[in-house]
Amino acid sequence: MNKEKYLAKIKKLLALGKSTNSHEAALALARARKLMAEYHVTELDVGISDISEASSQGAPSDAQSMPAYMVGLIQVIQKAFGVQSYASWRYTPRGIPKRIVTFYGPEERPQIAVYAWTVLSRQLVRARSEYLSGVRRSIKSETRIARADKFCEGWVAGVYEVVQRFVVTESEQTLMQAFINKYKSEMKTTTPREAKQTRGGQGDAGHSGYLAGKNATLNHAVNGSGQSPLQIEG
Repeated sequence: MNKEKYLAKIKKLLALGKSTNSHEAALALARARKLMAEYHVTELDVGISDISEASSQGAPSDAQSMPAYMVGLIQVIQKAFGVQSYASWRYTPRGIPKRIVTFYGPEERPQIAVYAWTVLSRQLVRARSEYLSGVRRSIKSETRIARADKFCEGWVAGVYEVVQRFVVTESEQTLMQAFINKYKSEMKTTTPREAKQTRGGQGDAGHSGYLAGKNATLNHAVNGSGQSPLQIEG
């Protein structure tokens, strides 16, 4: 019996162990414990098997130091869909590194989270492009990028405010933490890169982004779209 099959069998027996029929429940629990002992599995292992993960094809930025607005967008998805996440890289056939985000959590939530990430990433990139089109080209490139980053930070803050929080149970939170501890214990935390400070304009940029972000939408059907998010330069 492979791992997937015996975990499914144990899970089913543990569920039967909650039966109102005490005799049936006792038999199911006894069989579950026997299988758990045979395959060296704990109840936590069984619970972790309910946690799945799904990865994006890309992200708004491939910068080595992740921009603060991208971290904020990840937090929006976590809030909305009751998932957790980690960032990593994939490599194109030519060996070019591309930033990806992997969401993990119960049931089908990670797949929905990836879809939402793709849709919102594209909206963010489009909003950034529209904002930059209104910034004078005579302004030096570094200042334009800093203001655009500030706009994106505001945009994400606007989205975060209007998104409803998905209520995660204590049990789900425990399982997600156990999942990441077991399979990704080598991961490290990083400090996000905030927009550079420049003279004037950043406050307006952040406020403009905030107002635009409050109008972000997720009206598309959840269909696991494989389209990659557009990308932000700079």
